[in-house]
Parts: sequence; C-alpha cells; structure tokens
Amino acid sequence: MTTTAAQGTTTGSTFRDRYRPEDEGLRFQELTYTGNFVGMEPVTDGIKGDKMMRARAKSKVLEKVTADDVRKDQFTIDELNDLNNYLAWNIWDVLVMRATEGVSGMIPRQEYEILAFMHEFYRWPEILRMTTREVGGAQGIMDIGATARREIGTKVNAVHDWAIGAVGFGMGRCGLLALEAIGPDDYISESNDILKFMQRVLWGKRQDGYLLNSQDRYRCKIHDDDFLATLTAQIEPLEAGGPEHAAFTQFNAAAELLSFLDHYDCRLGLGDTGPYELPDGNLLILRDLFVNEEVFHWSDVCDDAGLPHAYTLAIVLDPEKMSLAEIRVNDISTTFTRPKNYIDAIVGGAVFSREKWNTPMGQVANIPIKDLPGHLERVRTATLKLYSKTSRMCRRDLIWNGQYVYYVDMILPHLRLAGTYDKACRDYNLWEIDQRVANYYYDITKRGFAQETVPSKIFSGAGYLPFSDGADLGNSKGRWL
Repeated sequence: MTTTAAQGTTTGSTFRDRYRPEDEGLRFQELTYTGNFVGMEPVTDGIKGDKMMRARAKSKVLEKVTADDVRKDQFTIDELNDLNNYLAWNIWDVLVMRATEGVSGMIPRQEYEILAFMHEFYRWPEILRMTTREVGGAQGIMDIGATARREIGTKVNAVHDWAIGAVGFGMGRCGLLALEAIGPDDYISESNDILKFMQRVLWGKRQDGYLLNSQDRYRCKIHDDDFLATLTAQIEPLEAGGPEHAAFTQFNAAAELLSFLDHYDCRLGLGDTGPYELPDGNLLILRDLFVNEEVFHWSDVCDDAGLPHAYTLAIVLDPEKMSLAEIRVNDISTTFTRPKNYIDAIVGGAVFSREKWNTPMGQVANIPIKDLPGHLERVRTATLKLYSKTSRMCRRDLIWNGQYVYYVDMILPHLRLAGTYDKACRDYNLWEIDQRVANYYYDITKRGFAQETVPSKIFSGAGYLPFSDGADLGNSKGRWL
C-alpha cells in the first residue's frame, strides 16, 4: 500500500516505492550474474543489480557525470573497464527480461547478430570519428542526443543509443575475443571512440547526468513537460472491453509485429520512453513503432501499402487498476511491468503518424482512434507481403540482410542528423562488408560458435575480458602474430 503524491489517497499500487533511495526493486527472475566478478556475491537483475555493479566500479564513470566529463577526449583504463563490466551486466539484465518473447523461426538471428557485432567493432570507429569531426566535436554529438527530447518517431532513442556501446563495443569485442581474432589489449583507442560517442549521445538525450535507464531505476523520462502537454492533449479515453480499446490494442499489436519483421525480428523497430506520471496519477508510455525504414530494400512492400516511417502510440495506464508493483522501461526501449499484463489497465490512448524520418514535428499528425481500422488493414497487408517476400529468400541473404539491420541501422539515426550518412556511404563504403567479416561467415557455424560459444560468453559475462591495468590508451592492432 502506498500514498500517491498527486491524489493524496491510499492505493493498492506500490510502484512508487521503487523510487525510494533505499529500495532494491523486485526480482523479475531467479538467475544471477557473475561476469568478471568471480568469487564475489552474484549480481541480481533490476535496481539491486544496478546498485551492486556501481558499488564495484573503480571510477566515477557510472555516477552522474557533467558535460565537461562527457566532452573529454577519452576514458581512462579504469573507466573503460567499469563501462565494460556495467554494459555486460546490463546486456544480461535486458536479455533476462526478453526471455518470454516469441522468436521467428524464419530468420537466422544468431548468425547475423554475431557477424554484425564484429563488423561494428571493426568499422564503426572511423565513421564515428568522422561524424564527430563533421559536427564540430563532442558538443555536436551531445546536441544530436538532445534532439530526442522534443521528437517522437525518432530513432535517436534508448535502444539505438545503447546499442552503440553495448553491441558495437561490448558484444563486438566479446565476439572477436571468443574467436581469438583480437587480444584483450587490442583496439583500445577504437574502443574509446565507440564508447565516447555512446556517452555523448546518451548524456545529451537524458541531461540528468546518467547514461542508461537502469541507472535511474529504469526510467526514460526524456521529454520536456511542455512538449508532452502537446501530446497528452490529444489522448482519447478508453475502456477495457469497449470497441475503441480493442481497436487501439489491436493496432498496437499489429504495428509492433510489422516493426519487428521490417527490422529482421529485432527491437530496433520499437522504442518506448517513460513512464511519465500524469497529474491524475496515471502513467504515460510513448511507443514509437517504425513500420517502414526506407534504407531497407525489402521495405518496398511497406511503401506499396502506403505506410509512414513510424507510428507513435501514447499509452495511458491506470496503475491502481492493475495494482502495479514495478514498471521498467529498459535500455532496449521495452516496457516490462509486474503484474505482467497491462492491457486491461490501458485507460487512454492516442496515435500519431510520422511520414518520413525527417518530417518536421509540426507535421506529425494525430490519427483519431475511429480511423485506425484503415491503418490496421494497411499494416496487415504489408506484414503478409513481407512474410511472403522473406520466406523466399535464401539463408545467405537472410543473414546478410539481418547483419545490415544491426550494422547500419544502429548508427543510422545519428549519421542522418549529423548529415554524414551520404559521406559514410560514399567515402567510407558503409554498405560494403569488411573482408575479415566476410571470411568469418564461413567460421561462425563451425564448432557451434554462433549457436553456443558466443551466446555462452555473452550471457554469462565471461567473455567481456577487462583491459590490463597498464595498457596503453593509444593501442590499436599493431601486429598479427
């Protein structure tokens, strides 16, 4: 039982207790994490896990940092190792919460993921350095992050920003270490390039000193109040069991399915922010669903269906109706609650449409819920055609297409806003496959590398080897011996 600040009444929800400094949150599952902390108390998921990881850090990089900290050219070895350890735990933490998700048996995800991880680690550093130079340095990258505070339907969001460091650095380096293609002290300079880019985008977006949602008890409250007010003014009331509630939730499910499929069964097509507490005590989640990404050639079926770049759903939850005990918007932009099912607690909603990625916010249109059936039909038509198109592709095409979704799309929104996407394509051959990674294609299925070795290294945390204490920050890959 708790008392709401907004209403001054005693209620059945307890989720606000999670925001008390002494609270350690709920456990969403019983598994624990070890990583590089062998012999120490295992780390839990959730708020308690975040506290444990930050308590074990040698530097202050996991505490609130200032703009001047973020503008520094590089991290120290201790800071790099603290970020390496924290991201490894954070990856485990979000993957644990994904455990109940459905997966497609059509797309070979493990194969395309490991190729993309390694490709990103090799290729992104020079592209991110070029982009930083083109926008005038660190502040320019922080400004790109800040654009998300007054936008919806933008891919400058939690999952893309997190992926720069967690996937491009963390899992990319982990995969190459497992393949014995690199050593623990190789590519330190490039690791700094990737992690500094991530830090600057995330700091600019959050502007509270933290980088990740897990550091703020799984809140991603990035939008300014006056901006939120323009959206909440358009919310329509919904009642569970009513036709408008059914239309809203059916549209959410269908558009979410297409956003996954258009992004090869991964979460880059979805982005949640929140929870934002409204004046009446209800909670608002803003959910971007990217149903038509123009750089993917297979999205032509979405063009044919007349779909916009993104739909955004404003979802209002009544926490008392579901006796909400905890709500997490994690760092892959996904909302999890306890109790798990929040559909019947949706008491309001609105839908917005963003035609192209660069459509000005002033032209982002509200779609009345009574008009959703027409959009639902277009989403279903595109989904059916995309399933048919995908089912005809050979395994090799599926793997390389999926690789492109990770390798290109994870930094695409930042390059677009920096104005460097065309330069990356023209001068840096962004869409070419590095010869080292092309050769790995033939190695990843040997001895269960993609299916067993890499998942084991990533999920256990054992593969995120630390940098040596005395390692040279300027190290790249000086020799192949």
